Amino acid sequence: MRSTLLIVAAGPLQLPAITEARVAGLRTVAVDANPAAPGISLADHGVVLDIHDHAAVIDVAKREAVSGVITLCTDTPVNTVAAVAQALGLTALTPEAAQCATDKRLMRKSFAEHGAPSPRFLEIEDESEALDAAEEIGYPVALKIARSSGSRGIYRVDNANELHRSVEAARRHQSQGALLVEEWLEGPEVSVEGMCFEGQVHVIQITDKCVFPGAFPVESGHTQPSRLAADLQTRIRDCATAGIRALGLMDCAFHVEIKATSRGPMLIEVGARLGGDRISTHLTPLSMGVNLVRAAVELAVGRKPDVTPRLRRGAAIRYFDAGRSGNLESIAGIDEIETMPGLELLFAESERDGALGPGFRIQPIRSSQDRYGHVIFSGEEAQEAADRAERAARAMIFRFATE
Repeated sequence: MRSTLLIVAAGPLQLPAITEARVAGLRTVAVDANPAAPGISLADHGVVLDIHDHAAVIDVAKREAVSGVITLCTDTPVNTVAAVAQALGLTALTPEAAQCATDKRLMRKSFAEHGAPSPRFLEIEDESEALDAAEEIGYPVALKIARSSGSRGIYRVDNANELHRSVEAARRHQSQGALLVEEWLEGPEVSVEGMCFEGQVHVIQITDKCVFPGAFPVESGHTQPSRLAADLQTRIRDCATAGIRALGLMDCAFHVEIKATSRGPMLIEVGARLGGDRISTHLTPLSMGVNLVRAAVELAVGRKPDVTPRLRRGAAIRYFDAGRSGNLESIAGIDEIETMPGLELLFAESERDGALGPGFRIQPIRSSQDRYGHVIFSGEEAQEAADRAERAARAMIFRFATE
């Protein structure tokens, strides 16, 4: 009888887990509140329920006699994964570690308690406290909601007038509970991809990041491997390990965001899951030859994952930037991009709003959900892959309807 893997959430980000589980000979059960979630029909068995209802998901896990539980590339289901694993004695991070990895307030406190390098922060309840905190820390500051991903609810604030607007915006995402005001860190931003198991932290790759300009630090692209100096990369690995240890993570994948400041690498946040934006599903296999999705599936069912690098190449993703918002009349450039060397993926659509074309509404990019397509390129080394991806992204032409 085949072992069964439970996938918590069944949206597009979870589909690689279902595919890799089948390759590994596993039966799959997917749970999601949305009956139209693609994983519900792709899995061997789909169950429609609220993934935040731990008791209900545990009941499904027991009924299906699952051998492992997993989620990919998103923070929302991490606490449910931990609760199911604890209830059934499966391989995953603990509920306590899951809480620290999904609540930025607990995360910052854990970093401070264990001496992991991270920015100064203060918790605030209202605008008056936010103003005091920003004055104490010094502008610019970052204002953040406690639970978020994809840059949602995160704002760069340069002065008191901006702080007023940002607090109002943050409260639309999080109406109750403390918000965070943090020191704004300057410097190159990277993420660290890997897994922790058997008591060891296995760093697989370091990814260079770039962001769209403006007050919303939404990522506009990623490049592997990092082009930072070797000694700085060593310190970045040490910084990531310190953050992972501070949160008590074990038996899980990780995606650690770090800024290389003038004071050294500083932790932005630690995710107890694989990196999104196709970092783990596409870039890392292309650059290192490591299938992190398969490794995460194997770990979830109690098998030792294979995280041995087999390649050293370059890979890059770049998101399209039309430079404005509005209704599209047409797009051009796809035919040219398809002939470019090193093309691995052309995705001319929004994960949320569908394919680009006449009538598509381009929104201001304030979170990762507002992005509207991307390209992935490989190369012999990182710079070649980045140059190819940037050239392709520039080749996209957006024509807007008269408004």
